[in-house]
Amino acid sequence: MTKPHIQLLSRRECCLCEDAKLVLSSLEQQGLCSWETVNVDHDKTLLIRYGMDVPVLLMDGKELFRHRMTEDALKSALVEIST
Repeated sequence: MTKPHIQLLSRRECCLCEDAKLVLSSLEQQGLCSWETVNVDHDKTLLIRYGMDVPVLLMDGKELFRHRMTEDALKSALVEIST
C-alpha cells in the first residue's frame, strides 16, 4: 500500500506553516505519509489563489486542512482516507 503524499503550501516566516511541518514530520516518521513543501511565493498561480491564506495541506489536489490542524486531526483524516 502506498503512503499518502501531502503537499504543504506555505511561505516564509509563517509560524502556522512551521507548526504544520512539525506535525507532518512526526507523521512521516510514523510511516503514515510522505510530504513536500511548496512555497506559494514561487508560483504565481498559487500566490494568487492562496496568498497569505496558508498553510494549506493538499492530497491529490484536494484540500485536507487550511490554517491550524493537529497531529490527531491529520492522523484521523489519513486513516479515513486509507480505508
